[in-house]
Amino acid sequence: MSLFGNSSQLYFDFVYSDYMKEHSEFKYLLDLIDMIDWSVVPDFSNKMGRTGYSRRALLKAIFVQKVKGFTVRELIHFLKSNPSFAKCIGFDPIINYVPSEATFSSFKKEFDPSYLDKVIVFTVLKGVKEGIFDTSYLVADSYPIIFNSFFNNKKSHGKFKDYKEYYRSPLEANFGVKPVSNSKPIYDKYGNPKNAMSYLGYKAHTITFLNVPIFTVVSPASANDKNYAFVLLEKVVKYLDLSGFNFLADAAYDSSDLYDYVHLKTGSIAFIPLHSSSKKGLVGECGKELVKHSHYLETKRNIYRTKFVCDDHSNCPLGKSNCYSYRNYSKYDFRHFLNRESPYFKEIYKKRTLIESIFSRLESNNGTTSLKYTNAVQLECNLSNLFLIASALLAHKMGRDDLLSSPKTLMYETAS
Repeated sequence: MSLFGNSSQLYFDFVYSDYMKEHSEFKYLLDLIDMIDWSVVPDFSNKMGRTGYSRRALLKAIFVQKVKGFTVRELIHFLKSNPSFAKCIGFDPIINYVPSEATFSSFKKEFDPSYLDKVIVFTVLKGVKEGIFDTSYLVADSYPIIFNSFFNNKKSHGKFKDYKEYYRSPLEANFGVKPVSNSKPIYDKYGNPKNAMSYLGYKAHTITFLNVPIFTVVSPASANDKNYAFVLLEKVVKYLDLSGFNFLADAAYDSSDLYDYVHLKTGSIAFIPLHSSSKKGLVGECGKELVKHSHYLETKRNIYRTKFVCDDHSNCPLGKSNCYSYRNYSKYDFRHFLNRESPYFKEIYKKRTLIESIFSRLESNNGTTSLKYTNAVQLECNLSNLFLIASALLAHKMGRDDLLSSPKTLMYETAS
């Protein structure tokens, strides 16, 4: 048999996976991939016709894209330039079996997100079992994903009124509002700093532990945060079977329905500040704001009552010693009965600041996109989550628990 006719076999004989994992510059990437159980994803479609590319290989390739921060073109160049690595994740570059941009785009659009949810679940449960992830705290938040479009360019903003007429194919992104970063201030035409700005894109709703993200659901930018909190909590309850946790979120999630769901459906406690529109308290006859004193069920009328009293009788301008007022509720309202001024609430809620670095990293990885479909954007976001989860598992395996939330430092440690 000729040398060229058996080139594929020679390639198989030359590449040894153990050698690649221990001695190559790709050790970090291969170690991360090995932290994840990909077997839940069907390798090939059951449809008639050409077999096509391995779905696991495509998923691993996009995972590498998120780890390295590549564009799709850079990813394809990376795979073609490093055939030994491409072979390790399931491609055959010897006979040019590296996908095109169109193949990756179609895969992202059509991939069933439930498969990736299960991959995340199996990986997270491994970390829970090893004591790496603390299930007693869950945090929900969102971050903006800006669509690469001239509609987000201040110089050309407003030239076209309807982005739907501008794009030929359907665009699932729409206009929303995002806060303005203090490091990059934006001013109105009068020179006043703006607190928020509009953008065309998506919003990534994410639920996390205190040290790693778990699930992300992507919506058009105009979506309300609190509506997607239910979707995220349902995923946690369904896949991870969690209950009795502390749920932390900012005032954008302030909703009686969400409090009821957390308390009644999951047996947990929600710690959410009141929205600014709900902060106005009761005022006594003397004009001073009253503070919460107690709440109880009035059995005669079958209503719940919250009593508010003046906390400083000595300075009452009317000289009254018992200034008070009531608010009545038809049901037990978990939202209103939570004492947000208590040391207990403040001690629990301040843990929410621990996830700011996670969301900063996620926004850095996924903050802009050229993808027109929410399913494709969601796939990339969840692979970014999986990267941080796998990095924490790898750090623990290496005995470096101090690097559970530091994937970049871990990469340098692995390479050295």
